[in-house]
Amino acid sequence: MSNAQMPSEIDPVERPRQFDRPLFPHLPEVDSFLWVSQARAAFNVSGAGQTVAVLDTGLNTGHVDFAGRVVAQANFTPDNGGNPNDAGDGNGHGTNVGGIIVANGDHKGIAPGANIVPIKVLGNTGGGSFAWIRDALTWVRDNGPAHGVSAVCMSLGDSGNYISDTDYAADAVRGLIVELRAQRVAVVIAAGNGFFQHNSAQGMSYPAILRECISVGAVYDAAEGGFAYGSGATAHSSRPGQITPFSQRLHKSINRLTQTDIFAPGAPVTSSGINGPNGESVQHGTSQATPVTVGVILLMQEFHRRLTGELPEVGDLLAWLIRGGVPIIDGDDEDDNVQHTNLSFVRLDALSALDATRRAIQKRLLLEAQPIG
Repeated sequence: MSNAQMPSEIDPVERPRQFDRPLFPHLPEVDSFLWVSQARAAFNVSGAGQTVAVLDTGLNTGHVDFAGRVVAQANFTPDNGGNPNDAGDGNGHGTNVGGIIVANGDHKGIAPGANIVPIKVLGNTGGGSFAWIRDALTWVRDNGPAHGVSAVCMSLGDSGNYISDTDYAADAVRGLIVELRAQRVAVVIAAGNGFFQHNSAQGMSYPAILRECISVGAVYDAAEGGFAYGSGATAHSSRPGQITPFSQRLHKSINRLTQTDIFAPGAPVTSSGINGPNGESVQHGTSQATPVTVGVILLMQEFHRRLTGELPEVGDLLAWLIRGGVPIIDGDDEDDNVQHTNLSFVRLDALSALDATRRAIQKRLLLEAQPIG
């Protein structure tokens, strides 16, 4: 497939609901459900020394949640006067996503010690071009090492539903993800929100379908009643660990190479907003589950780097996420208007993911210390 054949337009992201001041500052449901605070305390990690590049609608860089930790920014859209160095966010989606990962002010993200590089690839209307994604990933490949970028968050995709990535063998975006993976930079991508629209057929959107990335679906993190979504998907009730009715999903029995790698809390998630330096926002989506996963990855990378002096391989990160994950059954307790696969997937657990990382490092160090008789 040539560059011209990759999907051209990104499915526009929705604007989060915005508030002028913080009402729910500490991601309480996400934190308690995934044992995030316990993981940070037990392993003495905060994401310090790590940097995430967030490819999205930009960032409210003046928010107190990001003070002193925006180490670079870039803009590949015509917005903000086309200034390539201004990733200001006029939509709110990117600020919500970035805050979930690194907020440390009015709100507290999963990895509050990490730095952030906002890269604006979606306009203020929420849409964008995959050519901008290609250019942004090129920027990360070339400039990321200077800023310590160890993870890329992409809460975006097209409107498709794929079960294979074979049509994208020569795709430019895929090639860049492969290059970043070789640099041990984890590229984490939202599975997509179109399960209802695709008549409950298994699959994921592009570029989450690419096997070299880490793909993320969404679950609820608490019992918060029912939710009706603009797509037509409806959850009549919600419980912790339920797969959301909008989340696209692909089981390994369909394609082991391109399966949905992990599920994480994504509905609803409260985070930083664009209404001034103390704004707050709330949103539902695989777009929110993805930065939750990225935050945990940054904690794992910090821990691994402290003990070994290097970043882990992306494949190892994924293995530890899965090894430390919690099995969930799609259809055992979901109460919604979509059809279910009745298959087992894996849900993220921060504390167990860090422990899986520790066990792997311990095993490696013990093997290296073995005397030769």
